[in-house]
This record gives sequence, C-alpha cells and structure tokens, in this order.
Amino acid sequence: MTLNVLGDSGVESSLLQLRIGQQNSDAADQNESTMVPTTDAKREEAEATTLITDVNIISERLKQAQVLEEECKIFAAATLLEGIDPKHFQPVHHGIINEAELFRRLLHDSASLITASNDDNNKSNETNKSDEWIKQGEQHGGRHDFAMYYKVSDTNQITCRLETPIEPSLLIPILAVLNESELYKTWIPQYKVPRLEVVKSEKLCQSGRVAQTILVETEVPWPIAKRELILKAVACDDIIDSDHNGDGSSSNNNDDNGGGRKDGGGASRILVRIQSLDCEDNGEDGLEILPAKKGVRIKVDGGFVFEKCPIDHPMAKKSSSDDDHDGDNLILLTFTFSVDPKLSILPQSFLNFFLRTAMRQIWGMFLHVAEEVGDGKRPAHSEAIERKREALYDWVEERTNAMLQHSLSK
Repeated sequence: MTLNVLGDSGVESSLLQLRIGQQNSDAADQNESTMVPTTDAKREEAEATTLITDVNIISERLKQAQVLEEECKIFAAATLLEGIDPKHFQPVHHGIINEAELFRRLLHDSASLITASNDDNNKSNETNKSDEWIKQGEQHGGRHDFAMYYKVSDTNQITCRLETPIEPSLLIPILAVLNESELYKTWIPQYKVPRLEVVKSEKLCQSGRVAQTILVETEVPWPIAKRELILKAVACDDIIDSDHNGDGSSSNNNDDNGGGRKDGGGASRILVRIQSLDCEDNGEDGLEILPAKKGVRIKVDGGFVFEKCPIDHPMAKKSSSDDDHDGDNLILLTFTFSVDPKLSILPQSFLNFFLRTAMRQIWGMFLHVAEEVGDGKRPAHSEAIERKREALYDWVEERTNAMLQHSLSK
C-alpha cells in the first residue's frame, strides 16, 4: 500500500528498507517505524488535523447549525458541525448528526437500482434474494401513473418503493394529506375481509415545521393481535439555492457532485423521513413512551423524496403522453418504507394482499385525496392549509419553486 502513494524514489526507498529488513530484523523494525504513512493513515491524520479548536468558531458554528436545523436544512447543519469535537454538542446537535445519517439512508433506498424481474409468476418470497427489488407492477389509466417494487428480508421485513410523477401544483396538497395526521381516518381505506382497519390516529406532539409524532392503531385479521405504531416524521430542505451549495457556501459549480456536498450529489430535493419510536426512545421530544398496553408495536422506517423528475423516467414518459401533463415540469415522488410485521411466518397470501390490494389502493387513494384537496373538495384539509399557510405551506410553495428553478438551471 506504501508503494501506491510514493514516487519512483519512494519505491526505491521502500525496496531498500525491505532488503535491510531481510538482513537485519532489528534494523527493519526501526525502519518500519519511519516509513511513509499509508493512504488510510494519511486520511486519519488529515482528519485529526482538521479538528476545530477555536472556541469562537465552534460557538458560532453551533449557533448557525441550530438555526439551519430550525429551517429544516439538516444536511447544511450537519456540514457545519464537521470538525467539531462532539463534547461541545448540545442534544440538538447530536440530533442533527443522527437525522443527517437517516436522511442519507433514505436517499440511498430511494435511488438504489431496480434489477429484479416482475413477480408475475407469483413466486414465493423464499425464492427471492432479500436484497433484490422485485417489480410488483405498474398502474395506469387514472390521473397518476405509478410503479411499485418490493423486497422481503430473511426476517420477514417488507420493504416497498413507489414512484410516481406529479404536477408541482400537487405538492402542497400531498404534504397537507401527510401532515394532517388527525384526518388519516377520513381517507385511508378500511378492509373488513381480511380485516385491516385504522382505528385510531392521534398526533402526540409537533416539534418543528414538518416534524411531528403520531400514534396509529390498526386492527388486523384474527388471531393476530392489534398493531400499534408510534411514528415520527421530520422534513429536510435539501434544495440548492441559486448562489449556494445548500451548506452555506457559495458555488459556481453546476455539476452533479454538488460542489463537494456529502449528502448525495447536486440534486435539489425536499425530503420527509418517517421512523417508528419505541420504549428505547422514551423521552424523545418530551414524550413518555411506555410498552404497548394492547397488541404489538411494530417498527417502520422510510420516507418521501420530492425532486425534479428526470425526463427519461419510465413513469414520466407515460405521464407526459397525456396532454394534461408537461413532461419537462414534473416532480418525481418516491416513497420508500420498511415494516416489520412481527410475524415469525409471513404467509404468501398476506403478502399478496398487502402489496397487490392494500398498498395499491392506499397509494391510489392518497393521490386521489391530494387531488381533491387541491380542488378544494376536502374542507377539513383546506381549512388546515389556510390556518398553517404562513408557518408551513407558504414555505413549501417557496421551496418548491426554488427546487424547480435550480433543476432548470442545470
């Protein structure tokens, strides 16, 4: 490895040291201690030397990171905290680092390549590799086309991914449907056979502009016990403004590397991350999280990514063939989520129902409800939008315009 980082003279020097080592082990030990550091050692040394020690700079960065976190700029806030010893952090700063890592994982899941074939042959999930996406199918004919993919882990964790292009005007209605958790029961489909019903949806706390924690209880087929979910949602403004990289630094670089950003490149996006909470998260956002009194508490994680839709995206091509859609001005909505149903055996019949019926209908209803919200046909949602317009929805509209403007300038 040393030879890869040295010039010609360095190579000769290394070979000489090796010869000396063969002749005299004591001399070799001495020479080994003075050899040129390896690439990994150099990297570690460089990282150590970049540690910020100026208390004034540290204090200012900590303050700026907190301000950025309040503006939902999680990646930008995390960038400011790089090089600062965590001993200087307050809980909010530890939270920023944690959230940034979770958002990076969301971006990875939403962008990973689809390599597997359709499940048209109704293959058992036991025959599929747990790390392969399987295309469940596409849906067309309505106002929105979408594709669905899934995979099942060795522990029966189900991961789904849905992709659909939408008009920019639908973004606020979609976020309203997501954000107004108290209204979930008014639109989520309820199934009697097999039983799958949301019987309770309650907001436990609102901790930020688009940060909230909710409680959802669902009845499932007998003899399976009721499922309970405590779900936290957090937003991230990952939009590159016209004169900045998204981390507070100026940029004249329009390439896909995003001026060196470590959050996934130069794309502009709005992200909403969701993750379940349990007893180990007791005290988060001031919540007391005790064991479930009835039923079983399940684990879920995933989120939504809103970004400029690539013109060559398969669903965009189908959507833009409709005269009502502008293929050059669509937003790609990608929803990914993983759920552990807490079942030792995952019946294929249940998996088929969940994917082919429940998820398709819920996603279709979700988009339909958003359309109705946009058309003013959902008074409760419309009232919520107007009530929170200054604090939330005007911000969404402004940031959506910035995202599209950045995409057009690339």
